[in-house]
Amino acid sequence: MSTPDAATPQPPTLESVLRGAWAAFHPNQPAPLGWLTHTTAQIQTYLGEHPTAPLPHVAPTGDTEELARWRREVWQALREAAATHDIDVDAADRILHAVGLPGLPRRWQVRLTLPVLVEVTATSREDAFDIAETAVETACTGADLEARLEWDGNERDDARPGDLDIAAPEPADLA
Repeated sequence: MSTPDAATPQPPTLESVLRGAWAAFHPNQPAPLGWLTHTTAQIQTYLGEHPTAPLPHVAPTGDTEELARWRREVWQALREAAATHDIDVDAADRILHAVGLPGLPRRWQVRLTLPVLVEVTATSREDAFDIAETAVETACTGADLEARLEWDGNERDDARPGDLDIAAPEPADLA
């Protein structure tokens, strides 16, 4: 049997929020000795001296338009901070993920190694590879991709001769 407290997620502790903030702004760097204790004490002192201080802007709970505006503002602020290198892009993405927002769009360079089987007509093994590579390059550029194919001889796995292609045109250099 569950208790009412078990269903309600507990808010994060001040210490966990501060540790998360440090990690977001200073990835892979330990916090200076005493930083957590000092910062926690400063915040608690401030809150003790200013009990009616306005809370920072937090996510609205009722109005869907207000919530959408807040989500957009948070996303845009983190995008701008990452663009100006005020925050690490990975840290910004972790923050966005933590509040249920989509990550920042990033340029990715992806290297794929794909087995591609292409049937071509050629007079030699080398010509067959050259023609097949040209056909694959043409297909990729025709697909409107920003792709750069890097060919080297080590990736030429196999080429097997087949039947005669009687429909192939005569070579131009026969004359």
